[in-house]
Amino acid sequence: MNERKKISIKFEGFKFLRFSFEQQEDVHPAEKFDFEIRTNIETYQSGIIVKVLVRVNRKSIDKQVAFFETASLISIVGIEHLLSEKGVIIYPEGFLITPISLAISTTRGAIMVKGAGTFLGNIPLPIVDPRVFVPKIVYTKGSEPLP
Repeated sequence: MNERKKISIKFEGFKFLRFSFEQQEDVHPAEKFDFEIRTNIETYQSGIIVKVLVRVNRKSIDKQVAFFETASLISIVGIEHLLSEKGVIIYPEGFLITPISLAISTTRGAIMVKGAGTFLGNIPLPIVDPRVFVPKIVYTKGSEPLP
């Protein structure tokens, strides 16, 4: 019988790598902003760092008015059994959704707090489906993801 092994994650830390914006004084309450959100995942032996990049464009003037980059450190316990012969971690399908979701949600809240008193406090980062940010890893017979 195939024994299930537990993997647990722990949110270890968060920081802004970049936080810049141009204050917008004449923002109408119904004004629209476009958010471009990207993620990048850096893996290491006992965890991952999820970086979230956010660009905010003001539609009425067609201009980027804010840019943020954050890093969330997440440790992973119980991944020893996921190591390949070459020492590469092969995550179970769907596993990365949780750390990505945590990183995006934390970024959303941090922007609201740090941007309080500015126009940023009135335009929260939209709710997004974290599954669209999970990297697509294509395996071919005998291949492993690159470290």
